[in-house]
Amino acid sequence: MLCSNRFPLRGSPSTCVLDTALVPLPSFLLLAGFTILFILKKSLGNNNSRPVPLKWIHFSYMALVAAAFGMTVLEIARLIAEHLGVGLLPVSSITLVIVFVLLWKEKRGRTLEVSLFLIMYWLLLTIFETIKSVRLSLLVMLNPNTTKTSKYPSSDQFLDNVVLLCLYFVFFCVECVTLVSIRRFQNPTNDFKV
Repeated sequence: MLCSNRFPLRGSPSTCVLDTALVPLPSFLLLAGFTILFILKKSLGNNNSRPVPLKWIHFSYMALVAAAFGMTVLEIARLIAEHLGVGLLPVSSITLVIVFVLLWKEKRGRTLEVSLFLIMYWLLLTIFETIKSVRLSLLVMLNPNTTKTSKYPSSDQFLDNVVLLCLYFVFFCVECVTLVSIRRFQNPTNDFKV
């Protein structure tokens, strides 16, 4: 089963629905969007790329994406150790690897399409991680599960997901700054015209 031995929570969504439907959804949408870009023969490294704002910000961004990947793998490993099932969370981990490779490929310049896709991706992840964190805070209150025998106490689940939420919000902000930078480069005299 995708989710087993989960503690039932009042209301919805359940932690199982979060891990099998909501949290992986942005990853599926991002992968579909990139597939469409490739089908339309819009190369991710084409001539429409614009300089990234600052190199140190870009490489810090990449390092934090790698950290987010590590956090998702840690969450999956701890869910497996506690026999709670991982849902479709591995899809999110795989997508973070793809995003990291994409950021590495675009370290000298970013395309407008990629920036827009990433903004939507980080925004959706931030929204769904917020919902998941709120639900996990309820889990902490109803089922603390903090015994020494527990391999993944609910308080640790909550903390891991709050860290991911913060990272996704930072990524969203960085990508918004990148988009503004791209727009300014395209229209140096009229910064905010569409």
